[in-house]
Amino acid sequence: MVTTKSESRPLTARQQKGRAVNAVAEMLERRLAVPKIYLEPPSSIISADVLAVDRAGAGDLHAVEVKCYRQLGKEPSSTEHDTETALRRVRETTRSWLRHLIAMPAHYKYLAIPRLSWRFLNTMLVPMLLSADGIGKIGIIEIVERGQEPSTAEILILPERFRVDAAKLTKIEKTLINNKKVRPDIEVRI
Repeated sequence: MVTTKSESRPLTARQQKGRAVNAVAEMLERRLAVPKIYLEPPSSIISADVLAVDRAGAGDLHAVEVKCYRQLGKEPSSTEHDTETALRRVRETTRSWLRHLIAMPAHYKYLAIPRLSWRFLNTMLVPMLLSADGIGKIGIIEIVERGQEPSTAEILILPERFRVDAAKLTKIEKTLINNKKVRPDIEVRI
């Protein structure tokens, strides 16, 4: 079978997520002052899809977990006989992601999900965005897929600053941010 230019193949899960990661990185690049942005930094350091460090590496850490429809366990076009079961599965999966984010050593934490996903999840999960000690709230970023055009990212819920364990922060600074051998994927040269 030959594919012509007018036909488009559906994106793989990896391509879909990669486009969303790029959209999030571009949004953070616009929002932060002189950011250093790492796309998929080593999971041994921090298990985020995007890590942005504000103020040329001297500022707050912004960690983002990016999820696509396939990771939610439901394609936007799929139909299930038991929608309540599907919805419960999606909510449980999202709860797991939020618990993972709460534990992540970053000052600001975000969950990036496809457009419209948050609208059917928000009532049940909004309380889970908050840290148990009340200091910190996970932000929600909506990924807008635009066909052949690049995806965009928009903040739906602003994050609030979390406390970060000093030992974990020092490890990230030594092994990633201040390590001359590791370069950010996106940075402003000053």
